[in-house]
Amino acid sequence: MVYTKNLILVCTGRDTVYAAKHGIPVLHLCLGITPTGALQRLQLPTVQARCLLGLCDPPRSLADCNADRLAADLVFEAKRTDAPGVFADFEHDTPRGRMLLAAFDKALHEAEIPFYVPLACGRSLTHAILTTPTALSGGSLTDYISSLQGIYGAARIAAFLQPVSQDFTLPSNSPNGKPLTNTERETLLGRTGSQTFFSRELCAKYFTYTDSEGRAHFVLFDDASTLEAKLAQLSGCGVQAVFALFPDAKQLLSPS
Repeated sequence: MVYTKNLILVCTGRDTVYAAKHGIPVLHLCLGITPTGALQRLQLPTVQARCLLGLCDPPRSLADCNADRLAADLVFEAKRTDAPGVFADFEHDTPRGRMLLAAFDKALHEAEIPFYVPLACGRSLTHAILTTPTALSGGSLTDYISSLQGIYGAARIAAFLQPVSQDFTLPSNSPNGKPLTNTERETLLGRTGSQTFFSRELCAKYFTYTDSEGRAHFVLFDDASTLEAKLAQLSGCGVQAVFALFPDAKQLLSPS
């Protein structure tokens, strides 16, 4: 049985309806910020209340705005929909973004509403729960999570289940390899006849091969079994919330 106790599905549109049928909490990416600094609904909710609210990155053209007023509006919307949390899906670490996040962090904490922020943008925040990707190309997933918990506290670390499928040419000086689709990877595996292995440290599968020019390659990838293993390993580390894009996690869900 797949361990999904701490899983939160990240959805948009009609996917939220399908995901909610499985009884798993849903993060609905439905809020945005206008160029004039107002909170806006990008789409109407498609499932019942108590979805976590997802707030998209502010536009680069965002004018000066009242961060405290925007934070108050965000708290009001979360209370109005009985949302059990808010996720700021900020992709860019900018001075204006940090100003907004600091205001949101303070207001949501005072309202006792959990606030989730990507680690890359939220390191300076006081109360927010920081989410980190699980796609590692080196080291140990358990050690990595434990190190973050040691810095910020165990209760302030969440994870984002991010499947990996990458081809690294060795030696590699980059943490990122060439992305491979599932079809490309399976074709490569069949052509090279390589044997796959499971890395407990990375909690992912891998295989190696040599290309026609004699260069060594290392292919790291996830499938349903490794995603399930990641969920179990994160739970063992005490991580209370694991977010996953619905298309990525769909293979973990039993048919409805």
